[in-house]
Amino acid sequence: MTMKGFRWPPNTDGLIWGVMLIGLGVWFLLAMNHMVPEDAWHTWWPAVVIAFGVMGLVGARDPKAIGSAVVTMGIGVWMLIAVHGWYGLTWYRSWPLVLVAAGLGSLAEWVAELVTRRTKGVEHVG
Repeated sequence: MTMKGFRWPPNTDGLIWGVMLIGLGVWFLLAMNHMVPEDAWHTWWPAVVIAFGVMGLVGARDPKAIGSAVVTMGIGVWMLIAVHGWYGLTWYRSWPLVLVAAGLGSLAEWVAELVTRRTKGVEHVG
């Protein structure tokens, strides 16, 4: 059933901001009631960058937006790895991961464009 003025897929901006605000509110509520360690924010803040990337992916409307969301998630993962020093990677030693994140975003955009063209019936992909 279609209704006049109803667009599918619906605009997800309200959903994205709503989920982000709820998540931040829950985090601060838990922190203020000492249910998470006080220093947790100092080491887990890159998770917010990853969450913005996920929300951007959910709300993506075109291949460029998908690529940007993947880059944002990749940079968030890099920040998380560097903050925690996982695998011996510090800020100084882990910077090539930014190049990997950019490459993943470019690849994701290319794949999304390929899929979009195929679903629209365009056979030639250059």
